[in-house]
Amino acid sequence: MDPPNAVAANAFVNVTLSGVTKDATPLILNRGVPRPNKPYLLDGAPKIAITGKRPRKRLPSKLPPPGNLKFHLALGNKIGRGRVGRVYEATIDLTKSSPELSKMVLPPLVVKVSRRHDAKKLQREAYYYEEMECLQGSVIPRYYGLYQTTIQPTTDFLPWTHDKVNRRPGRHGDYSDESGSDSDSEEASKAASNDDDDEEDNDDDQESEVYSSDEEEPAAPTVVSILILERLGDRLPLRKPLPAGIQEELETIYSDLAQLGVDHCDIRYYNMLSAPSPANSPLPSLPSPFTQRTYGWRLIDFDNACKSNMNPMVFYGYHHDVIARLVYNLPWGVIFEPWD
Repeated sequence: MDPPNAVAANAFVNVTLSGVTKDATPLILNRGVPRPNKPYLLDGAPKIAITGKRPRKRLPSKLPPPGNLKFHLALGNKIGRGRVGRVYEATIDLTKSSPELSKMVLPPLVVKVSRRHDAKKLQREAYYYEEMECLQGSVIPRYYGLYQTTIQPTTDFLPWTHDKVNRRPGRHGDYSDESGSDSDSEEASKAASNDDDDEEDNDDDQESEVYSSDEEEPAAPTVVSILILERLGDRLPLRKPLPAGIQEELETIYSDLAQLGVDHCDIRYYNMLSAPSPANSPLPSLPSPFTQRTYGWRLIDFDNACKSNMNPMVFYGYHHDVIARLVYNLPWGVIFEPWD
């Protein structure tokens, strides 16, 4: 259980970011509204395969009423990137934040910043962090809100330095940069200095990057969305022995998502990170509300997620197959992808 002075996920009304514009002007972002996507429904499936005609409802929130605290963060190094955003180290400036924060507890944080045109997709990811409130700190990182603003077209917004101003439709109608394949999300990971996967996270982002498809039009190129998340640890080791029981633990973690009717739709090596070390975080890892176990791993990257009325046992069959292949290949230095 978190200490009584831990900051609630909905404590902040706005966030000020420094270090994001070329002229050093801070950017103020206000609390945003998450956007759900359409659920995936198994129509006409046998009753044993579904939980009902609609996905399970969200569990009642245990959060207090939304707070009015103000938060000032300085962005540091970029430590990850993915389809819809880039992730940065973040340092809290208590001298410019609400004074109450000096007596409250927060873990180390990261900020995920939407790519140009992808503000709506971070709204969708925020929806799933809120949908899975009961799993924050146990299965997924703690989440401290979605914040948005609109910038002037002339603003030199540093996280967008290498994004295309105009994007062309790619395969299947998704929008991509001039080149083609996706780069991998590492949104709450440590800096890449001790990564084993030989994949460099170059700041110039010159390699190919694909934007996830969406039925709606891309967001205007002047809208910025950010997520504030708990910082996590490393990925699973490559070319080394894996932790004992890792396959069963990952399968159980995914079963917890299935209990909420949430399909991650992104079971990948890059989306599994170790829980924060007790030496690095003032907040403990929490036990799962479904198994009462305390896990050593967390899942990230929910911009592709959806809700479904599938029975958790139907989820399990797919999860087991993908996780088994992933875990089998890692000691050989091979990163299995679901589409392989």
